[in-house]
Order: sequence, then structure tokens, then C-alpha cells
Amino acid sequence: MIDPDTGGLGWRSWRRAVEQEPNFLRQRNVQQQNASVEASIRAEAVYWRATRWPGALLDVAEGRGVDCRRAIIVDLDIDFPGTSRLFGLLLTADEIFIEFEIETDPSHAHVEGIAEWKDVTGKQNLSRHNRGTGWGKGALALQVLHQLNTPPEATCQCKSLD
Repeated sequence: MIDPDTGGLGWRSWRRAVEQEPNFLRQRNVQQQNASVEASIRAEAVYWRATRWPGALLDVAEGRGVDCRRAIIVDLDIDFPGTSRLFGLLLTADEIFIEFEIETDPSHAHVEGIAEWKDVTGKQNLSRHNRGTGWGKGALALQVLHQLNTPPEATCQCKSLD
């Protein structure tokens, strides 16, 4: 049975969360909510930029014209029970959101089937002005994509030493 007083967490887990995160019970403002979602998207994207993509996803994406060096993985679930071995959301450098489900071998190296590869850009919340929530998740993902694909020297605000 879920205890409504602890938000579904067991008492010890809830207590530990409160002790480790002083703002656990405090409501966050729109900017804090957007920063949290953006940080989550960035963490996923940076992780998959630094880590080799599963071979099956890489093969399917490149075979469909995606530049995997400039695309970001917004969400990737691996071996989740009851679903395809790989499924998630990808954002291409051309600003196209792709929802995918790929059946693979246990090592995720070889494609056994593609259950879904669909452009879902039209379903994304790309607005930067949502009442009560600020930026949509799609708009935040686009911002992360642009920041990761912009060379550091292009964003430098340094003054010349001349």
C-alpha cells in the first residue's frame, strides 16, 4: 500500500531523500523546473556523446541518414521488460525528433527488427512560453542540441587583448 504522506516512497527512502535534498518538499518555480528538465536532457545527451551508442541503434540511424555525431539521444531505454530491447527518442541535427523501437540481439549489436522509427516532431512541445511551465521539453532539447553542436570558440564572449 502506498503511503500518501511519503509520496509513495517507503518511510526510510523518503526520510533519506529529505535529509539529502533540503528542497525536496519545497515547490519549485518555473525556472527551476526548466533548469531541472534541461539538466536531465543534457546529462542523457552528454552521456551518449561520450559513450558509444548501441551498435543496432547506430546502424539503423546511420542507415536512415542521421548524422550520429551531431544528433542527441533525448531518451533511451534498454531492455525494459515488455518492450523492444531499445526504445526512446532521438533528436537529429536537422531538428527532427525520432521515436524508435528496435529489436536487437542481447548485446544490442545486431538489428533483429524495427518496430518503430517515426518522426514525432509535430507532437513535441516546442514552445518557450507555456503558461505555468515555461519552456516545453522539445524546446529545451533543441537548446541542448544547439549548445552541444556549437563550437566553444563560437560562444566565447572574451574581449580582445589588443
